[in-house]
Amino acid sequence: MLQNLVPGTVLTPTWLAGQGVSRDLALRYVTSGWLERVGRGAYQRRGDSVDWQGAVHTLQTQLGLTVHVAGLSALQLKGLGHYLSMGKEASVLLVSDGAERLPAWFSGKEWGAEIVHRCVQLFDFSENLPLTVVEHKGFSVRVSPPERAAFEMIYCVDGNSAFDHARTVFDGLGALRPQEVQKLLEACRSVRVKRLFLWMARDCAHPWLKHVDPDRVDLGSGKRVVYDGGELDRELLITVPRRKEDADV
Repeated sequence: MLQNLVPGTVLTPTWLAGQGVSRDLALRYVTSGWLERVGRGAYQRRGDSVDWQGAVHTLQTQLGLTVHVAGLSALQLKGLGHYLSMGKEASVLLVSDGAERLPAWFSGKEWGAEIVHRCVQLFDFSENLPLTVVEHKGFSVRVSPPERAAFEMIYCVDGNSAFDHARTVFDGLGALRPQEVQKLLEACRSVRVKRLFLWMARDCAHPWLKHVDPDRVDLGSGKRVVYDGGELDRELLITVPRRKEDADV
C-alpha cells in the first residue's frame, strides 16, 4: 500500500479497499502510526503534506468526480491569470459539470485557500469537452483549458468590479485557439456569457476573433444588463463600461 500511494494526496476507503485494506485495518494503521486522518473516512500517510491540489487529485482519480479547477484559478495555474494571487487566502474555483457533492473530509478542511465549488451546466455535452492537466508535486490535476476557463470566468462575473477584473485578465488571452472558442460558443447555454465573451474579445482586439463566426452562435434576443451604470453595446445588446470620452462628459 505504501509503495502504491501517491505522495501528497488523500487516501479514501475506495482506494484503500483496492489495496486490500479494510476500514478496520485502516484504523489499525492509524494506531500503529502509518496513516493519519484527514477527516472522516479519509487518510494520508503520516507526516505527508497534502495541499488542495493533492486533495483535488484524489477527488478526480479515486472518487471519479467531474470536479475540475476552473475559471480564473485554471488560468492562473496555466500562467495566464497574472492579476490573480494563488497564495495563502486565495480563492480557488472548482466546477462540477452536474449535480455533484464533495465529501465532508474535503469541504470541512482548511486547505490554505478559500475553496469555492459550483455545480454548473454551462455547456451542452460538457462530458465531451476536453480538460487539460497541470503537474504538481509528482501528480496531475485536471483543469479547464484556457478557452473554457475564460467562459467560466465570465460566468462568475457578478458586478462591476468582477467585470473589470475579468476584462483585465481577458486582455492576456491573445493566444486562444479559435476552433475551440467556436466550439464553446456554440455549446454554451448562457446568452449573457456568450455576448460578454464576444464583447471582451472585440474590445481586446484579439486576432483570433476574426476566425470565429458569430453567425453560427445563438445569441438570443433582448437586452442584458451586465455593467451597472454602463452604456448599451448596440451590436451585442449588453451594458458595458462607458467609453472614456463619454465618462469624461
